[in-house]
Amino acid sequence: MAICSTVIWFILKNLIYDNNFSLEQTIFAWLSHFIAYILLAIMITNFRNVHRIEVVAADTDNLTSIINSRGFYAELANELLRSTRFKRVFSLAYIDIDNFKYINDSKGHLIGDKLLIEVAKCLKLALRATDTVARLGGDEFVCLLPETKSQAAKKVFSKVREILSERMKSNNWPVSFSVGMVTFETPPDDIKEAIRIADDLMYKVKKNKKNNIAYRIWQGKA
Repeated sequence: MAICSTVIWFILKNLIYDNNFSLEQTIFAWLSHFIAYILLAIMITNFRNVHRIEVVAADTDNLTSIINSRGFYAELANELLRSTRFKRVFSLAYIDIDNFKYINDSKGHLIGDKLLIEVAKCLKLALRATDTVARLGGDEFVCLLPETKSQAAKKVFSKVREILSERMKSNNWPVSFSVGMVTFETPPDDIKEAIRIADDLMYKVKKNKKNNIAYRIWQGKA
């Protein structure tokens, strides 16, 4: 673009307007414009890179390096739009770590942080590249599985549960996981409703025996 802009300037200067410059003056003017355009291009590129980095940082959880609630709400909003427009099914899992407070109280917050990081790694490892894993805050995680029906979601989270259980045992962390998994065959009204439905299902597990996964198919309000 810098070269094109300089060539266009040079053509306009020489062919349309009077040009009484000597050869040396013309070369100097050409180089001056070229350097100015190059510097402008570099400044714009650097600004875009910095902006991109800051946007990514704003959507990333500082502890686990997965996306945070802000980034997840944007992903869920986009998926809701796609599912509404193209009649697609998606699944949403809300995950709470059972007995996490005990880890923090008995082993310290550093171990608690290590546990959270390990959970994030396990979820990323078990799920597909097209799925979204996020930490909403505290010991609560959420997973978005685009174009995933109920049976596929059950199969995926059976693997997730197995990996999480093995990793917790290997680190001698006495925790388990309560999960609410909702498959939306009909899109919810908005992202708040989607999260509320999955969250409510998770709390039913939490209030019952914990350490379990509850599944539900959402086909709209009765």
